[in-house]
Amino acid sequence: MGYGLQEKPPIGITILSALQWMIVTVSSSVAVPLAIGDIYGLSSEEVGILMQQTMFYVGLASFLQAWIGHRYPMIEGPAGLWWGIFIILAQIGTSAGIAPREIGQSFQLGLILAGVLFFLFGLLGWIGKIQRWFTPLVSGTYMVLLAVSLCSSFVSGMLGIGYQHAKQVDPGIALVSILIVALVLMFLRTKRFASYAVLLGMTAGWGVYAMLGWTEPIRPAAQVIVMPTLFFWGAPKWDLGVVLTSLLTGFVLLTNLVTSMNVMGKATAAPPTAGLYNRGGIFTGVSHVLSGLSGVVGMIPLSIAAAVVETTKMAARLPFLLAMAGMMLIGLLPPISQFLAGLPTPVAYAGMFITYTQLLGFGLKDISSVELDSRAVLVAGSSILAGIGVMFVPTTAWQNLPSFASFLFGNGLLLGVLVSMILEHLVFRKKRETKQEKDGQSV
Repeated sequence: MGYGLQEKPPIGITILSALQWMIVTVSSSVAVPLAIGDIYGLSSEEVGILMQQTMFYVGLASFLQAWIGHRYPMIEGPAGLWWGIFIILAQIGTSAGIAPREIGQSFQLGLILAGVLFFLFGLLGWIGKIQRWFTPLVSGTYMVLLAVSLCSSFVSGMLGIGYQHAKQVDPGIALVSILIVALVLMFLRTKRFASYAVLLGMTAGWGVYAMLGWTEPIRPAAQVIVMPTLFFWGAPKWDLGVVLTSLLTGFVLLTNLVTSMNVMGKATAAPPTAGLYNRGGIFTGVSHVLSGLSGVVGMIPLSIAAAVVETTKMAARLPFLLAMAGMMLIGLLPPISQFLAGLPTPVAYAGMFITYTQLLGFGLKDISSVELDSRAVLVAGSSILAGIGVMFVPTTAWQNLPSFASFLFGNGLLLGVLVSMILEHLVFRKKRETKQEKDGQSV
C-alpha cells in the first residue's frame, strides 16, 4: 500500500489523488442523470438540474461517510439497483398510463423510507449482526454478479454504442478505447504514475477525442451559482408497490453495504468492526434520505472505490475528503458541472475498465477462500447461474407481473444474491460452524 488510511501524502500527491477521485466519482455518476432524463422525457434544462443535484449530494453523502461514518474512502454513488428500478417502473408505468413524474414522486417517498430502515438498523446495532449472514459465498456471488451485470454496459460504451446516439459499433472509438486501456496498463506498471493511472488514461483519451473532433459542445450555463433544491419530481406521493419495492431493495442493499466495507477493509488492510458497520448503516440511511429529499437516484457505497484503492495503492482519506468537497462545489457551480459532464462516456468506460476488473477478482477470491466442496459449488454455482440467466431475460417479459414481482424476478443481481442467501442459510445450512473463514469473517 502506497499510503494508508491515516497517512497524509505530500501536497502535490494529495492534489493529484483528489483530482483522480473527482474524475472517478464524476465518471461513476454522470451517466445516471443523462439516462434518467432520456427515459423520463426530461428537458435539457431539467437534466442539467438533475446533474447538479446528483453531483452535490454524491459529494455530501460521501464526505459524511468518510468523515464520521464508516471512515473509508468510498464513493456514495447512484446505486445500480435503484437505477434499475427507475427504468423498470418507467416502462411499467408507461404501459399502465402513469405519468413518469408521478413515478418519481412515489420514488422519493420510497427512498426516504428505505433510508429510515438503514438508519434504524445502524442505530440499533443490527448491521454488525446481519453482517454474519454475508458469508464469503454470499459476498463472492454478489461481486461476481455485479461485475457481470456491468460488463455489457462497459463493453458497449467502449465500442461507442450509445455515444452521440450511435446504434452501431464505431471502429475509431473502439480503437481509441483500446489505446486508453493500454495507457492505463502502462501507467500501472510504472511505480511513479501507478496512483494516477485512471486519471492519466482518461485525460489522454479526452485529448485524443478533442483533437479528432469527437467531443460534444459544452452547454453554456445560465447562472454562475445554483443552490441545491428539494423534491425535484414534486411533492412525494404514496404508492404501495413502489414503497414495498423500495423497502425490499433497502434491505437487500445491506448486502452492498456489508460487502463493500468488507472489500474496502481488505484493500486498505483495515478490516471493519461491528461499530463501523453500524455507523456505515446510519449514514447510508442519511444518504438515502438525502436522495429522497433531492429526487436523485438512491446512493450507496460503491465497490469501485475499493478497486481504485487496490489499483492505485492510495487509501489516504485526506485526498478523498478534498475530492468530495470539490464534488459539492461542482454541484453549486453549473459551468464546472457542465464542463465535466462533457467527458465522453467511451473515455470514461475505457479509463475505468481495468479498475472494474478488480470487482470480479474480489468475488473470485471470496468464493475461493472457502473449501470448494460439493455444497459450496452447488450454492455458488446455482446462485451465479440463476442471476446471470435472469440478466438475459428481456425486461419486457416481466411487464405483466405486479411491479414488486417484476423488479424482484427481473433483476439478476438481486435474485442471485437472494438465492445465495437462501441456499447458504436455509436449504444447505451447516449444522456446526467452528472456524472462521480465511477473510476473517465469522460465518
